[in-house]
Amino acid sequence: MLDEARMKNSFTGTFIHRRGDNMSSYLIVHGAQDGVMHERLKSLDGSPREILRDGESVTCIHPEGEGSRWDQVPPLTPLVPADDVNWERLQAWFEYNILTYSRIAGRKAVVVEVRSKFQDRFVRRYGVDLETGLLLKTEIIGPNGRSLELAQFSQVSINPANLDELLKPTIEGKQSIFERDHWEKKKSFQGNWRPDWLPGGFELRGKMIGDESKAYIEAYTYSDGLSSFSLFREEIGSQFVEMEGRGGGATVAVSRVIKSTNGELWGITLVGEIPVETAKRVASSVTMLN
Repeated sequence: MLDEARMKNSFTGTFIHRRGDNMSSYLIVHGAQDGVMHERLKSLDGSPREILRDGESVTCIHPEGEGSRWDQVPPLTPLVPADDVNWERLQAWFEYNILTYSRIAGRKAVVVEVRSKFQDRFVRRYGVDLETGLLLKTEIIGPNGRSLELAQFSQVSINPANLDELLKPTIEGKQSIFERDHWEKKKSFQGNWRPDWLPGGFELRGKMIGDESKAYIEAYTYSDGLSSFSLFREEIGSQFVEMEGRGGGATVAVSRVIKSTNGELWGITLVGEIPVETAKRVASSVTMLN
């Protein structure tokens, strides 16, 4: 329902995004034309920045002299669900429960909790607009019941009349352009290394090969449609250390050293929105062939 609603309806509004103790606010304009998603996201705090999405193309506009903060395609806005969520399939691993009916950003909404049956990922709560099915709020809850991450509209307007005008950039600056197909969208390209264990429902969704300017050689991304994580493989250097910890909000990072069958040492780093114990199990299960 959520992915269908985002393609049928356009909207503009402001929302807050809290990750751990850090809070940011944004303006978003979103719409779909002829089956192609268009979006403008503007930061309302700190240096002015905008992200423009036109289908598979993403343009980041940021002040001269400042980096784009991304060396790959920026993640989707938390209030815009992925386009490939199979909710019926996810019932094998999740339980869905209606928590309450409420008002969010002045609109009637239902709050639904999505909880893993196996305690191997975070609890998620979604505030869904009753009239349109659009996502008004999303929250990630940790194992101790603490809110790790929250995105919620404070104001939203559905199907604005001047969508084309609203989608135009409003700031000037350096532009960094990404194409989402830089992450190869195949299911059969796993190379000579792989995790031997994944939480139920997670599938290989993309691959990126770094160049000489990147610290990593290859990166694989996995997702169950709700959560995602990436595995990076890099050559062992003097700066590489094994570690585990939280990177902010629901994001965790775990690094491990593994040995290939011919004795080579490689560093494996997992970064994603899964509990630390799950991340450790995935990273520790990575094996390398020749």
